[in-house]
Amino acid sequence: MSDRPPIPAEIRRRVLVEAGHRCAIPTCRYIDVDVHHIVPWETCQKHEYENLIALCPNCHRRAHKFNEIDRKSLYHYKANLRFTHDRFSQLEVDILFECAQVAGQHLMWAPFNMLLLKRLIESGYVQYTSTPAGVTIGGMKSNPDYICITKKGLDYIGSLGEVDL
Repeated sequence: MSDRPPIPAEIRRRVLVEAGHRCAIPTCRYIDVDVHHIVPWETCQKHEYENLIALCPNCHRRAHKFNEIDRKSLYHYKANLRFTHDRFSQLEVDILFECAQVAGQHLMWAPFNMLLLKRLIESGYVQYTSTPAGVTIGGMKSNPDYICITKKGLDYIGSLGEVDL
């Protein structure tokens, strides 16, 4: 018999609601789920929301016993759930993480895709820089515009907890 106390109902509920009562791995999403400690219970000895994620038994086993799903990936999946249930699409989440990976650099962005960034720009997480129109082809300028993550965007990603970028 284990001396480990059960996960408090409110924390367990919060983790399950965060994942929509499905596995947090986006390619899985199986509906029979366990609550998994990202940093193992044996190490942390705590039930903290930031360290818990909903996983199906198969993904749980892959993360816990076989280390096929590493801790960093689990934190990314958890962060993506928070974004998804907030106000950003998966594409917006991917853009924000990509910008964070190369923080301080500007990424090329095609002007006709500006609409895809609207909420990230409005939130202040991404800065959009338009270059002057050079050559136009079919009414569209041929040179790219640029995006980069802002300090506010980096702070937001950092607030997700232990996500190494």
